[in-house]
Amino acid sequence: MSFLSDYDQRTAWKYQEVQGTFPTHEGLKLKVNPDGTFPPFPGSTVVFRPDRTCLQVVLQMQRVLYHHLNGSGMLAAPLPASTMHMTLHDLISPETASGSAEEYEQEVENSLRDAAEIVEDIRKQYAGKTIAMTADRIVNMVSKSLVLLLRPRTEEDGELLEALYHRFDCIRPLSYPLTPHITLAYYQPGLLDGDLLAEGIDLAGTRPGESPVFTFYPEALTVQRFHDMQHYRDIPERICFCCDGGLNRSVLAANILNHLAGERNLPVTGEARAAYADTQGMPVSDEVWKTLEDHGLCPDREHAHARYLENREASWFTAFAGISDGALDRFARMCLPEEKVNRVTRFFYGVRDPEYGAITHEQAFQELEDRVRKYLNALEAGEEEHDRK
Repeated sequence: MSFLSDYDQRTAWKYQEVQGTFPTHEGLKLKVNPDGTFPPFPGSTVVFRPDRTCLQVVLQMQRVLYHHLNGSGMLAAPLPASTMHMTLHDLISPETASGSAEEYEQEVENSLRDAAEIVEDIRKQYAGKTIAMTADRIVNMVSKSLVLLLRPRTEEDGELLEALYHRFDCIRPLSYPLTPHITLAYYQPGLLDGDLLAEGIDLAGTRPGESPVFTFYPEALTVQRFHDMQHYRDIPERICFCCDGGLNRSVLAANILNHLAGERNLPVTGEARAAYADTQGMPVSDEVWKTLEDHGLCPDREHAHARYLENREASWFTAFAGISDGALDRFARMCLPEEKVNRVTRFFYGVRDPEYGAITHEQAFQELEDRVRKYLNALEAGEEEHDRK
């Protein structure tokens, strides 16, 4: 049976009308408190970050649902935009936990490490590929949540998605097949008014023949650790360092970050990009490599040429660090959300460009190294804060 035929057969229930009064799933209480807030629910998963178009559509659907159901007491607190994702493969969660808390935490850590290696391989092996998904229907998912089902546009899209899905079976084989979706809202534990839900679903959903098509990129695949259903963190976090030409400051910053993060065993990596397309493909100067090597760093020469920051890369990175005015202008043109820019940019903005002699490459290195250390200190402090919670 083809992937699409199997998908249509497995999701035939999506056409069943939601009606009457019925209780939420008993297991929902693990994820949502009686008052609609989210309790600790730590675990790991593998997801695709959505591109801008997809995120805009699902956030609009979410707004319509909450507007229509406002005051009904059926929906939990809204999920922030930063958590929106298409799950590829579930890994570890309290629903499957056994053993002590220490053993569970080790299981999560092992899954994050192993899955991150697989994700890195996928990002390289399938670079340049795309997976097209059509917005299918908003449905009640096992009385725990409202989700947008996503149907692969072609057999090729479905087969690639399924192949990527099975890459993670070696970490935790699942007893259920892949049903691509994006969670729009969780319910608040209690009774649900199916008739009111049906009205909200109808208002928020797409019309036949008008369903948008979303593009997902293998480069946007990431492992995530979640602390609860409102807080997810990429493992590793991927930082895009951007300066005007992508030949000096961003290259130095990315290499310094990768070196120091490796020394501290912190899950964060950096890549360099250019704010302007006219340097695309130009080689990084020998002075940059020499400066890095003089400080004992082994630079990443796989990325030895300037790369322009393309619009499609908005979903490829956890955060963006703008070093120059040109970088901030590029981020604005890409309509990057502030939370993906401000958190890291504040550490790196304003380093002068050694390209034109304003400072030397050595001075740029010293300043960027100091800023990287301060950023990593803040990152570690944030991890400790999460642990205390």
